Amino acid sequence: MTTLRLYLRTGWPDSEPGLPWALLGARGELSAQGDSAPSGWPRADHCELVLPAGRTLFAEVRLPEAVKQPTPAVMGFALEERLANDPAANLYALGATLADGRRAVAVTEAMPLRRAVAMLKSLGRLCDRIVPEECLLAPPPADGWSVTRLTDRWLVRAASPYASSLPRGGSQVEQALFASLLALAPPARLRLSGVDSADELLSRLPGWQGESVRGEAYDWRQGRREGGFDFAQGELAANRRWRDWAPSLQRCGWLLGGLLAAQLLLTLGQAGWYAWQKHSLSQQIRSAATPWIGGQALPGSSALAMMRSVDKLRLSHGQPARDDMLELMGALAAVSGRDLQVRTLEYEAGRLKLQVAEVPAESLARWRKLLTARQIMLDASSSQPGSKQLVVAREP
Repeated sequence: MTTLRLYLRTGWPDSEPGLPWALLGARGELSAQGDSAPSGWPRADHCELVLPAGRTLFAEVRLPEAVKQPTPAVMGFALEERLANDPAANLYALGATLADGRRAVAVTEAMPLRRAVAMLKSLGRLCDRIVPEECLLAPPPADGWSVTRLTDRWLVRAASPYASSLPRGGSQVEQALFASLLALAPPARLRLSGVDSADELLSRLPGWQGESVRGEAYDWRQGRREGGFDFAQGELAANRRWRDWAPSLQRCGWLLGGLLAAQLLLTLGQAGWYAWQKHSLSQQIRSAATPWIGGQALPGSSALAMMRSVDKLRLSHGQPARDDMLELMGALAAVSGRDLQVRTLEYEAGRLKLQVAEVPAESLARWRKLLTARQIMLDASSSQPGSKQLVVAREP
C-alpha cells in the first residue's frame, strides 16, 4: 500500500499552485518526492496531509467523568481560556489519556483545513489522515526532549506537553518560551536533530544540566507517524468504506460471474441436448412412417396418407377400412334400429353427415354410448325445427 504525503503549504489552494509531496512505500520508505501542482502528483492507495509546524496547539485538559465521547463543543469550552480565537472556529483531535486522567488535545484552525480538504476531494484525493508535523518528530527519550531545528523555528517534543513550536532568532520571546517550557517539564536528556552544535541549543537553556545526544536528521517526508493526533475525523473523514470492501466485493463478483457462466453453459448444453433428442425422435418417426406412406407425403400432411395405408392394410386382412362409409352406416344402423328416419346423407373424408327427423335426447345418448364402445364418434346438432344433423366419424 502506497501513501502520498502532502505538506500543506500556507496559502494553498488560493494563492499557491502546488504542494510539496512525498510518495511512501508500504514500509514507509521514500520512493519519490517533488513539489508540483496536483496534476504532477503520483497515484497512491492512501493520502496523508501534513499540517506545518506551528499551526497546531497541543494542550491537556481534564474532562468531566460523565463525558464519555467528548464533542468539539465540550473540548472548546474546556480550552476556551487558552485559545486566542472563538472555540467554534477550531478543529479538535483527542490524544492519549495521561496518567493523572487528563486528555491530550490538539487544536488547529478549521477554515484553512476545510478549504484544503474540499479542494483535494474535488481533485479525487481523499485524506485518510491529517496529522500535525510535530507528530512526525522522533519520540523523545525517557524523561527528556526531542528537539529539532527548522529554518524558522524549534520543534520540541516531550512527554508533556506533547509538542511545542518555538520561534528562532535569539529574541527575548524565544528565551522566555524556552524558560517557561523548561520550568514546566525540565528534561533529563536531549535528543538533538538538525543542529550544528549542541551549544546552539544549550545557550537557550541557561542552568540546564543533563545529557544531550544527536539523533537522526529530521525530514517530514520520511518521518514516521507513531500514535499522535489525526484531524481526519467527522466532516473531514475520508469515508472509504467502498475501498475497504472492494477486494471482497471483487472476489464475490468474480465468483458470481463464474457461477452465472457455468449456469449459462449448463443451460445451453441442456437445450442443445433437448434439440438433439427432438431431432433424433423426428428422424425415428420419419423412418418408421416411410414404409407406410411410401415416401409420397409432404411435410405436415402425412396423417392422411398414413390413414389410407392403414385402411389398405385392414382391407387386405378382410377388415373394414377406417375411412369407409358402409362401416359407419352399418354401425349407426346397428345401434339405432328402426328409430332413425334419414332424409339426406353425405360422406366426405371419413365423415358421414345425415339429416334425420327429430330424435329424443335419451336415444341420442344411448346411441353415442354404444358407438363410443366401437371407437366411433356421434355428434348431433339441430339444423332446423323438427330435424337434426348427425355426424358420424371414427375416433382419431
